[in-house]
Amino acid sequence: MNKLLVYPLLIIPLTFLHGCRHSDTSLVKVYKSDGSIQCESSGVPLEVMVLELSNAGIDVICSQKGHDGLARIAVCGTPTGNLNIYRIQARNLKDAESLGFESVANLSEYRDQECE
Repeated sequence: MNKLLVYPLLIIPLTFLHGCRHSDTSLVKVYKSDGSIQCESSGVPLEVMVLELSNAGIDVICSQKGHDGLARIAVCGTPTGNLNIYRIQARNLKDAESLGFESVANLSEYRDQECE
């Protein structure tokens, strides 16, 4: 078989599989502000806040730091906009919301990144 024909045949299935990985509707991302304040604190670590979800029986698939995407003036004592973000099962969204977490879908300026 001609090598030039083989490469496109390999790329198409891999591209399809990669797209499927991101379209899993059984998972959602939720967030909560990490509470960090400009010039003052680094906020609540991911590992601490994940316990809040775990203690409520919500399995966390992965976690990441993020930002709400809103521009802020640099003023000491004001919030940074930094977020703790967690991928969870969609069926647990209501439970997470009862703990004060929200879906990242509610953030108009948030730019999603792959959760590790």
